[in-house]
Amino acid sequence: MDVLVVDIGGTSVKFWHTAHEEHRKFPSGKTLTPEEMIARGNELIGDWKWEAVALGLPCRVSNGRVVEDPQNLGPGWVGFNFASAFGLPVRIMNDAALQALGSYDGGRMLFLGLGTAVGSAYVGDHVILSLDLGRMTYGDSRLFELLGDDGFDQLGVKKWQKVVHDIVPALKHAMMADYVVLGGGNVKKIEELPDGVRRGHNRTVVEGGRRLWEELPDPAEKTSDQWVIL
Repeated sequence: MDVLVVDIGGTSVKFWHTAHEEHRKFPSGKTLTPEEMIARGNELIGDWKWEAVALGLPCRVSNGRVVEDPQNLGPGWVGFNFASAFGLPVRIMNDAALQALGSYDGGRMLFLGLGTAVGSAYVGDHVILSLDLGRMTYGDSRLFELLGDDGFDQLGVKKWQKVVHDIVPALKHAMMADYVVLGGGNVKKIEELPDGVRRGHNRTVVEGGRRLWEELPDPAEKTSDQWVIL
């Protein structure tokens, strides 16, 4: 199945395709609306063909529906008809959950996306659980202020790595995870990862999009013995 995977973040919108190695992107930001995303995307990928769309958004998604506007984007995402705009079927997940789905190798996995904010998700026993661990506090700061891009810029790479080594194993233990996958551009600058932690890659979102369409049920039609997206 040819799936267009749209990974929307606070810094950029990335377009991936299950049949292409390359990806294309443009900057996002606090004024980006879904109408602009569609228009700019059509300009970038007009030469691609696809059968369905997997959309990852940095906000709360329930039963495949956006229930709040992303904090780092513009307004209008709640209630927007993406299927009509793309002209093809669309399935939507929280962006960290979509990355987590693509990174999952079995067992109990915690995913942390150390980007503009701190995306987080948990996968295990056929349950995909979106989290908001970035709002937890560590000392006087919230985790997204320490582990995200702002923390990296303010602390510098050495101190930021120490914070990662302090916080990530504690989260792994608290979530009873077998392993942790770290995503985000700054992760490649970590010299040595804590035990039970591995680097993710942006391209895992493509596998997440494929699995969302080929292995998971429609969120509106799921049953108790199938994957559950929360």
